[in-house]
Amino acid sequence: MSFSPTKILLLAAGALVVLALGIFVVEELLLVWLLGCLTLALLVTGDLLMLPRRDDLVLRRELPAECGVGLEATHTLTLTNEGRRDVRGRLWDVLPEALEGTRRPVEFALAPGQTGRFDQRLKVHDRGRYELEHATFEAVGPLRLMRRVVRLGARATLLGIPGVELLHDNRLLLAAMRDADAGVNRARGVGRGGEFESLAPYVPGDPPQSVDWKAFARSRQLAVRRYEPERRRHVMLCCDAGRLMGGRVGGQRKVDLALAALARLAAASLQRGDLVGLMIFDQGVRTLIPPRAQAGQLARLVRASVEVKPSHGETAFTPAFVAMNHALARRSLVVLATDFDNQAQGWELQRNIAAISRKHAVIVCSVRDPVYHQAVEAEVAHLGDAYRQLAALTLLEERHRILQRIQQAGVHTIDAEPQEIAGPLLNLYGRIIHAGAL
Repeated sequence: MSFSPTKILLLAAGALVVLALGIFVVEELLLVWLLGCLTLALLVTGDLLMLPRRDDLVLRRELPAECGVGLEATHTLTLTNEGRRDVRGRLWDVLPEALEGTRRPVEFALAPGQTGRFDQRLKVHDRGRYELEHATFEAVGPLRLMRRVVRLGARATLLGIPGVELLHDNRLLLAAMRDADAGVNRARGVGRGGEFESLAPYVPGDPPQSVDWKAFARSRQLAVRRYEPERRRHVMLCCDAGRLMGGRVGGQRKVDLALAALARLAAASLQRGDLVGLMIFDQGVRTLIPPRAQAGQLARLVRASVEVKPSHGETAFTPAFVAMNHALARRSLVVLATDFDNQAQGWELQRNIAAISRKHAVIVCSVRDPVYHQAVEAEVAHLGDAYRQLAALTLLEERHRILQRIQQAGVHTIDAEPQEIAGPLLNLYGRIIHAGAL
């Protein structure tokens, strides 16, 4: 708590200083000056006594416990005047830097016993835990000579979690399911792995190994066994949280955008009865949740990322995939969201992907920074622009070659900017499971 003079008091004090200088010229001004000082002191004392005390104001904060990264949340401050005088002033909320919200003060006037509610919008830019502890209240006395600044406690915790909105809105779950079904041919497979569905008459072109000879022995008609893909597939989601994935796109980190896309895939997979797990890694494994289909698994996967701090180190793929292989007891669909900016990283990624693709079906989502295409499409006005464009083209060509070699090993790849990953990823997941690849 602190007190400070207003502009009116400073002007009045300045006038008394000028008057004091005039005493050296006109001695009769001494009495006027003393009377002015006494009057001003009495007014200031009265203004101080009528300022509200800390206990006169009670501040409460209401906000959701969780919010998706990049999304807005409604934040409400409730201020109650429990004193016996009217209170007029301004209220500043103190927000962490990673939360976007108004920093302008809220002006209010409250009668005794009156409560004011102030709704604001907050936007979370980074994943993490945010402690909102207090707000600052400034009250001006009724004579507008003195002001008091009071820090009011109003504690609340907000968790910024990529994809957490899926846990609170069933419409988003249905949208994820629709994206997984988009463009998918649902025709049952003949002679594929999975769960047996029915027998069907043989037609030319059906593989001979799909003929059911026991059925032929009973009916003397050729029939083939039809399958539908297995329902309880194992899906392992892997997210790189290293240096490159910490870059920002549109104010958000690439790793958070990738985690939000993987959360949508997890929601669609769990709705289909799959077992889904998650691994987040950088130089080491930060989170590893084995594939399960238990109730609450989606919430467990989504909230697992909140305690993983941003990393500035290079990504180590080898120890991460070794740990992942220990956690996977059977053939699974491994989905990796990552980024690389040089051939050395690309070779390490390629070598590790080739190793795990011998046992698992793999999707590699290359989270491309939009700065590459922006540099290529920019107008060349100076020599520096040409060098920048050449560097971007070279890096894009290296990425293309590395992804091409990964594809040659039978691995599915997606190369897209962070905001564009979710749709193609869900679509590709749907094509893979309906093709019976698992």
